[in-house]
This record gives sequence, structure tokens and C-alpha cells, in this order.
Amino acid sequence: MDFLHSLLVAAHLIGASLLVGTFFVQMRAKAGFHFPIMLTGASIQLASGIALYGLAMAGDDEPNHVKLGIKGLIAVVVFVAALLGFLRGRAIQHEKAGLRQGGAVSVGNLAVPERRVKTLFHIAGGLALVNLLIAALWQ
Repeated sequence: MDFLHSLLVAAHLIGASLLVGTFFVQMRAKAGFHFPIMLTGASIQLASGIALYGLAMAGDDEPNHVKLGIKGLIAVVVFVAALLGFLRGRAIQHEKAGLRQGGAVSVGNLAVPERRVKTLFHIAGGLALVNLLIAALWQ
């Protein structure tokens, strides 16, 4: 049981590093956000967090349900923001490719959707950082 717990904690930390690391590296970028990496990190975090909660419920000690509930809610919001950003980013790439194939030179009207993608990137990365701080500081 200890090995499984250690393995899940390692997976949880890998997911956090994918989310927060990508966020810090691209925090000041204007476009080209790496949502596939963030979506992978959010998926790993959510799955391993649920598994860790299940292990905590199966153990002898009573887990802090309030803390874990808040962390779970934030993790779901991070996952949804990463998923929406991934899907919107992919749609923008397809639209740009269609404009290039159609002979259009200007892609200036794509600035508004890219700002929305940037907002989703900062929501996902910022809340992942908040979740990390909750885990570290709330005993």
C-alpha cells in the first residue's frame, strides 16, 4: 500500500510540474501556448488526486475533507480551462490554416480568440499554482 501511495504522489507531482512549469515558462507569451502539456498535467493531477483521496479514505486516519474538496474543485476548474484552451487553440490553428490555403494574408481578426486562449491559459496556470500552495501551506 505504501508503494502505491508513493507512486500516486510521484504522479501527482509530475502533473503539478507540467502545469506550473509550463505556466511559468510561457507566462509572458502573447500566443502559442502549449495547452497539450497543460491538459496532460491537469489530467494526471485529477486522476492521481482522486486515487490519493480514495487511498486516504481507505486508511485509518480521517482525511481533511474540506481541504481535499477545495483542491478537487480547483483541479476540475483547471482541467476544464486547459481543455477549453486546447480546443480553442486547435480551432484557431485550423482557421489560420484555412485562411492561408484560401490565399488570405491578414489574420488580424484572430486577435480576439487568441486573447481568450491567453485568459484560459492564465486561469489554468494560476489556479494550478493556487492548488499547489494550498497543498503545501494548509496542514
